[in-house]
Amino acid sequence: MRGTVLGVLAALAFGGSALAADFVVVASSDPAIKKGAALDAGAKVALAPGATLTIMRPSGQITTLRGAPGGVTVPAMRVAAADSAKFEGLKALLQPPPEGRTFGARRGGICPPVETLTQLEDILRVADQAGCKTVARQALDAYIAKQPQQ
Repeated sequence: MRGTVLGVLAALAFGGSALAADFVVVASSDPAIKKGAALDAGAKVALAPGATLTIMRPSGQITTLRGAPGGVTVPAMRVAAADSAKFEGLKALLQPPPEGRTFGARRGGICPPVETLTQLEDILRVADQAGCKTVARQALDAYIAKQPQQ
């Protein structure tokens, strides 16, 4: 009985960490790799020669991978567990906005101007404000465009 309980606890502990990813796709020239997709550190990605994949850590660091005959490997450095909330916020902003009308949403939120949102933490904070997700998406796109590529 005790062994079963310990096994279940270990599975929960390790299973939860398997759900976390280390990078989010911010741009891809390969249509099979969607913006907002999560990638684990060290993962092998089928990226054809000539194709590019731009990924971002929750810290805001941008890395561009260039395709190769055997694909590419995502950098192996893992992120800290404390960045998981930031990672989920980034993924949500990078997903395409919902189409059509959204019922129950507050409109006319007081959002800061896009050009004032230059820090990733500020962008994610604004994304949580009612009616400001579009502004946050625009600010994130501008932030990504200004970051040095590694």
